Amino acid sequence: MEKAGKEAACQPSQSKKHWSLAMNIKRVKDYIYWLYYQYLLITCSYVLEPWEQSMFHTITVTVFAMVLYTAYVFVPIHVRLAFEFFSQIFGVQPDSTVSVMN
Repeated sequence: MEKAGKEAACQPSQSKKHWSLAMNIKRVKDYIYWLYYQYLLITCSYVLEPWEQSMFHTITVTVFAMVLYTAYVFVPIHVRLAFEFFSQIFGVQPDSTVSVMN
């Protein structure tokens, strides 16, 4: 009898968790749809035909990916070079790799 009472007490929390998870997934899904709608409005691509939309989206994603890749590859190099340049200007000497011999 005691075991059945514990199971009954656990059931509402399980269904509540499931319902909460379903609501969170629905909110995320609605938010993604809203972001896509905003993208369509900002780019005015909602007036394009379907084949034009696919071409436009392909070009947009390609350019965005190229910008991200370029930033990932080249920004750290430029930051390091700028740091070395400004450290030389302000008098910080780089550590030498050659050991001093007497």
